[in-house]
Amino acid sequence: MKKTLTSLTFCAGLLLAGSSLADETIVLFRHAEKPAAGLGQLSCQGLNRALALPAVLAARFDRPAALFAPNPGIRKKDGGVPYNYIRPLATIEPTAIRLGLPVNTDFGLDELDALEAAITSPANRDATVFVSWEHRLVARMAGQLLARYGADPAQVPDWHYSDFDSLYVVTLQQQDGRTIARFRVEKQGLNNQAQTCPGEK
Repeated sequence: MKKTLTSLTFCAGLLLAGSSLADETIVLFRHAEKPAAGLGQLSCQGLNRALALPAVLAARFDRPAALFAPNPGIRKKDGGVPYNYIRPLATIEPTAIRLGLPVNTDFGLDELDALEAAITSPANRDATVFVSWEHRLVARMAGQLLARYGADPAQVPDWHYSDFDSLYVVTLQQQDGRTIARFRVEKQGLNNQAQTCPGEK
């Protein structure tokens, strides 16, 4: 009987250990296309991308535990004129609506250290997180995560100005008591969306 109990305890320990070793997947993407004047807004083409994005993300990744976009109340120069910068939030909103989740907009556009602390918090350790942000800062955040968790940040490519389709995916894996970062680039496959808004003739 004692031997049986010991075996059961050992097996339970293995199951608990396995559950604590799940990976965190951080999916970083740029806001969708913008109008020529900037305006802090999406263009109609960008809106169509944002509306198509939930199906792409749902097909490739687990249901996220958290969604992030920069605080739209903080103004950013767009075409030399300061506007409320709502593009990243507008891009992730259809995904949030489909999933029935809130979007965390606690952090300003440049508050990458605070953003990193939030997305790698214990609450998200075994989860998937979606982050919609500005493209240069997406690349910087990916490099920052790799550097912190033992990988080479040089593997993160610069984000081309005309690229609205990439997904930068950072996976944080637990190995031998350490967190190791892995990086890959995927494509949404959503280029060439209609340049007219939904319902527009």
